[in-house]
Amino acid sequence: MSAATLARLLLVPAAVWLASLAARRWGHRVSGYLGGMPMIGGPITLFLALDHGGEFAARSAVYTAAAVAAQCAHLTAFAYASRRLRWPGALAAGWASFAAVAFLVAWAAPTLPWAALLAYGSLAAAWLVLPHPQHAATLPAVPRMELRLRLVAAFALAAAILWAAANFGPVVSGVMLSLPVTGSIMPPFTLALYGADSVARLMRGFVAGLTGFTSFFLVLAWEPGGIGMTFGLAVAAALAALFVASRVPGIGRRQAA
Repeated sequence: MSAATLARLLLVPAAVWLASLAARRWGHRVSGYLGGMPMIGGPITLFLALDHGGEFAARSAVYTAAAVAAQCAHLTAFAYASRRLRWPGALAAGWASFAAVAFLVAWAAPTLPWAALLAYGSLAAAWLVLPHPQHAATLPAVPRMELRLRLVAAFALAAAILWAAANFGPVVSGVMLSLPVTGSIMPPFTLALYGADSVARLMRGFVAGLTGFTSFFLVLAWEPGGIGMTFGLAVAAALAALFVASRVPGIGRRQAA
């Protein structure tokens, strides 16, 4: 493995580490915000653009944005399964839902307008149907061993994504970039340690964060300029979308109550 590849892979556990520290400081909702943002897919897509060109990255970004619908299916299935099952069963339900919707997205070959409609529509639907927390929020304690396990799992999943992106075209890489990496690491630990109510709070934070993720990749798919300008505008769009989503009545206020 080259030093450049290792450096790219290390960005993923770094993102999970930041989200975990955010959970320790500000709670599951803010941790979900960060987990839903393009802290993993963004850097990987930048590497794809540098290695394969802006057109490849833009085509990949269309599928990544459309596959947000699959992420919403994963979050919703996990949240409801966590009410009855332990984390392995809930995670299996989430991944099965993601795989089914992701397959349909890849088969449908969406255009940019359809990808935008599908992504934002799925986020709105997920927000409406996700279970609400029933109890007051508490600040979680993140043990050192749990944090280490999160980082190892994140590194392994990132390696799988980069391998698939390097060996297949923009369609497969785009869908793979929407894999729920942090969404497959943080919720199981949250469920095992804090219960289904904290999972509900975390998942709603993820939905808010995914508005930034969606906006980021839609700007990349639009490709308004060179690589530098496009990624700069994409980051600005992601931050603006998260700012607006976190202040919509019922998102930030309801969970903070």
